[in-house]
Amino acid sequence: MPALAVDRRREADDEEIFRLYRDVFGHEMTEASQRRWAWQYRENPHAPGAPEIWVAREDGRILGQYASMPVRLWWGGREVRASWGMDVFLREEARGRGVGALLFDTWSGHVDVALGLGLTRSSYGLFQKLRYRDVGPVPFYQKILDPAAVLARRAGRAAALLGAPLLRASLRSLHPEAPVAAGKVTVGPVTGFGAEYDTLWARARRSYAMCVRRDATYLEWKYGRCPHRRYARWEARRGEELAGFAISRHEDYRGLRLGWLVDLFTDASDREARQALLAAVLADFRRSRVVRAQAFSLNAGLGQELLRRGFAESASPMQFCVRARAGGEEVLAEPGRWHVVFGDSDMDR
Repeated sequence: MPALAVDRRREADDEEIFRLYRDVFGHEMTEASQRRWAWQYRENPHAPGAPEIWVAREDGRILGQYASMPVRLWWGGREVRASWGMDVFLREEARGRGVGALLFDTWSGHVDVALGLGLTRSSYGLFQKLRYRDVGPVPFYQKILDPAAVLARRAGRAAALLGAPLLRASLRSLHPEAPVAAGKVTVGPVTGFGAEYDTLWARARRSYAMCVRRDATYLEWKYGRCPHRRYARWEARRGEELAGFAISRHEDYRGLRLGWLVDLFTDASDREARQALLAAVLADFRRSRVVRAQAFSLNAGLGQELLRRGFAESASPMQFCVRARAGGEEVLAEPGRWHVVFGDSDMDR
């Protein structure tokens, strides 16, 4: 019988892997993957010297891969080695033979906590079959900022002129936006992720049951040097002390301008800083003529703040499965104290 094995990606594998990627996903997605590849896999500050990409081979022929994004994870009061699973694919003839399960098990067996976010239907089914803990879906929130633009897109400009006032009044009634109380927190643009971001992380991490380490090095890589996105970066201060940060962006999508709250991090108990950051992001969206604001948040506190600011919770497509070899049943029991957002893993491709 042919010998099936899984090992780490080799430099000589690149051409064949990208050819297989193109066969599975098409030319456009392959080009996008190649543009972000070096940043995503080689420059990751938590990659252990080489990309963590697992390759299945049969008699030397590549059958598929499972790529991952290594991170340091705050998990029940300590930091552990973890990774986000990404970019899994197989040759057509390798499917149904247990190759995918072997790749999944090899990946998860090399970290303390394996994290699968934003799963395809087939991947989600395999995660469930392999008995990963299902902690999703991650709640999804939306807020319409320009009802007239939404109606014009769906029903035409004439209908928008007539219906926008009614839709605006309905949204204000169903999802009122609570005012932000005046406080001692000020918000401005981030000028750089310096040492005080390390201090913020060390201080705030204990307020969460689970959170990827958001220190200065990680933030500079994730949001400062990302080659395919340009982010607005906001920081909240209480006097001279850094109290939190938010990451946002907006884009044109199918004729509408969408705004994404990509990340928002404070001490979980610091509602004042969270409110101030969210208010600043929404003000920037309105200046930029964003039609609809969107966010994902597993954290209950941030989710409640989004609802207070007039967001509505909608059906979420972001499934989330976890396998922990580091213990932590108490962590798994309270996902509302986890910090998982759109900026995690490679969701914002």
